[in-house]
Amino acid sequence: MVAKAKTAKQKAAEEKLEAMHEALVAKTATLTTSAGWTEYLDFLAKFRQYSFNNTMLILIQRPDATHVASYKRWTEMGRQVKKGEKSLGIFAPMMRKREDKTTGEERRYISGFRIVPVFDIAQTEGDPVPAPVLPVLLDGEAPAGLYDSLALLVAEKGYSLKIGPTVAGENGYCSPASKTIHVTEGLSNAQAAKTLCHEVAHMLLHTEEDSLTVEAMAHRGIAEVEAESVAHIVLGSVGMPTDEYTLPYIAGWSDGKPEAVAATADRVLKTTKEILAKIEEFVPVPA
Repeated sequence: MVAKAKTAKQKAAEEKLEAMHEALVAKTATLTTSAGWTEYLDFLAKFRQYSFNNTMLILIQRPDATHVASYKRWTEMGRQVKKGEKSLGIFAPMMRKREDKTTGEERRYISGFRIVPVFDIAQTEGDPVPAPVLPVLLDGEAPAGLYDSLALLVAEKGYSLKIGPTVAGENGYCSPASKTIHVTEGLSNAQAAKTLCHEVAHMLLHTEEDSLTVEAMAHRGIAEVEAESVAHIVLGSVGMPTDEYTLPYIAGWSDGKPEAVAATADRVLKTTKEILAKIEEFVPVPA
């Protein structure tokens, strides 16, 4: 069967979506090369990565810990540990040297572990710390009919939509195993609609039946970039900008690599068109 030629209106609509994705890539590049972003990444680079066991030790002693370093390291960064603060103890390897009996070379080996003191940033004061570039929750109202039309799409796919508190503090989640989409209660109408659209994108893109999902689920960053890109373009298409939330979110999950965002174009645009085709009956799409 010969496919029907696309109308001028269809071509214009597709070109508009492609332009929106290209703009998203460009905006991500601008953010991730900004002074604030690079300054914060430089700050994070000063902290060593701890083993799983040490990370658990830190969280047991101080569940709200975020950035941990030694007294000396904090001093080097222009901050001092506050008087009276109690250190957190972590394990550090004790290194020894000995001669390899086969090669005669001197090698270093771990002879044991010792407890060393570290401090969380909240236990220090001094030079200001670069502020992280974080997503800002959307405020206000969503376009009339948007949330309800997305909810219909959820039901059409055999999923249940639930509203309520979440344990991990996320705005929502999609569970293919239980065929459930959960949106956190208490969000603004605008944020709730964006979150629902994000989770609908996961539902359409990242189910166990989707053969392309295996890679996406193995690299969660890819899945999150795809879902948030879809939500950004869908909501932008109905006149609701999401830049304040979307740009930092995508920049974080893409590791600050605009090319990773660009690489999702085909799947993102295909899913965007699928969602828009379902909701256009209920939500006016500006020309």
